[in-house]
Amino acid sequence: MIAWLLAAIPPVPTPVPFNINPTVAPISERAILEKGLGDAEGRAKTLGGTLGVTIVDVTTGVSAALNGDENLPMAGVQHLPIAMLVYHAVDAGRLQMTHDTHGLLSRMLDDDDDIAGDSLLDALGGSESANAQLRALGYPAIFLAPGGAGYATPRALASLLADITNGKLLKPASTKALLNELTGMRRAPGRLRAGFAPNVTLAHVPGTLSGGDDVNIATDDAGVASVNGRTVVVVAMLQAAHGGDARRDAVIAGLAMIATQATSTNP
Repeated sequence: MIAWLLAAIPPVPTPVPFNINPTVAPISERAILEKGLGDAEGRAKTLGGTLGVTIVDVTTGVSAALNGDENLPMAGVQHLPIAMLVYHAVDAGRLQMTHDTHGLLSRMLDDDDDIAGDSLLDALGGSESANAQLRALGYPAIFLAPGGAGYATPRALASLLADITNGKLLKPASTKALLNELTGMRRAPGRLRAGFAPNVTLAHVPGTLSGGDDVNIATDDAGVASVNGRTVVVVAMLQAAHGGDARRDAVIAGLAMIATQATSTNP
């Protein structure tokens, strides 16, 4: 009888083990960018420099900036807006893309040739006219000057790069031609290029202005990369930093690493 009663009692279900390691909420893309910029600022300060940065994930719209509205020397990075204005003038029929014009563009971008850049500024009507054109297009915080002496805010340069990439400024053929020229850039391999994986497509323009005595007035790089399935703009402008080229370049390479890490997460 007792055996029969015991058999009739339903078995007690095995309890589900309690999860003592709850899932941690994913770190957002914005949080990684902001923390990374804070770390980069610290590295720049150890070199005595001021770092201006803007990073924009064009795909998601997430962005972060450090001194993003600070006017900083562009050095050779000013060749980017000059090149954009040249292609813009060609698209509008105000300038012809002759063999000489194309040669000046290549020398300006590939060789960081300020003489070629000044010749193209002259073709655009001079620096005052070129700056008026930039203002009309919505970039008043980019100021061009002969001899690579222009300055800009990181945020304005990032906006320019994003708009070029999105086809907002140039006709498709001109957009493709300009980005192809920047993708073939071989200068400053220790900056953004060093921070991205070798298989990442990077179109960029570096700039350097030496101040002598182991200090650079400007150590810059501005580019757009295809990384983790996203389009990311990185503008880095390091002013008045000591410590040698390798250490200055490493600060900028670190920003590319931050962008790579951030774009592997959720927005």
